[in-house]
Amino acid sequence: MTKKPNTTPTRPGMMGGGSPFTVGDLRNAIHGLDNDVEIIFGGTLAGGNLTFYRFKWRGDNLLQIELNEQSGG
Repeated sequence: MTKKPNTTPTRPGMMGGGSPFTVGDLRNAIHGLDNDVEIIFGGTLAGGNLTFYRFKWRGDNLLQIELNEQSGG
């Protein structure tokens, strides 16, 4: 049985809502999940999907996760 993630952030207010979050916050959210659990990034207002594109370093302590937008329909 797959365990549901603990979505309680380490620092309140740092998960969701477009706010930045840390690797520690992400680890807390996915702690205990099986390796085969899929992650989705939600959809667009136009009904399309967001898909993972790449990781890109933007500084010594900033990793950007880039997504592609696929149009709906």
